Amino acid sequence: MKIGILSDIHDHIDNLKKSKKIFDKEKVEALIFCGDFCSPIPAKVMSKLFDCDIHCVFGNGDGDRFSILKFAEAEAPNLKLYGEYADLKIDGVRIAITHYPFYAKALAKSNDFEAVFCGHSHISNKEIIGNCLLMNPGEILGFKGEPTCGLFDTVSKKATIVTL
Repeated sequence: MKIGILSDIHDHIDNLKKSKKIFDKEKVEALIFCGDFCSPIPAKVMSKLFDCDIHCVFGNGDGDRFSILKFAEAEAPNLKLYGEYADLKIDGVRIAITHYPFYAKALAKSNDFEAVFCGHSHISNKEIIGNCLLMNPGEILGFKGEPTCGLFDTVSKKATIVTL
């Protein structure tokens, strides 16, 4: 199964829509979002744009969490909101999600996960810690450079960073 990885939208809807083209081409079956919608608008667009489960954590830039939660509860069953941390099993792979790289690195070092995803720095990177993939897909916003997203294959455990 292929999973699309997103972070740090910061209300940039045009780039979010560009990621959809990549994910459609790659036949992505689920999404992980590592925080910083900023306002409820990207959450609303995302829930309608993508016809799959979207596993989300909040970041430091998500000021109106209440409205995002209310929207997801009332209108977006595919938008799964976990707070600031998620511990999931997707297609048999144990995955952690957090916005913050410091916590992500600690989670990767715990040996409890096969993959850990984070955001916050707006800089894409990936590394292997023990037997765990640690990946930051970069930013949809494109403030610190080219906007990027990530792909993760649950079968091969391979991850790729893609420029939009």
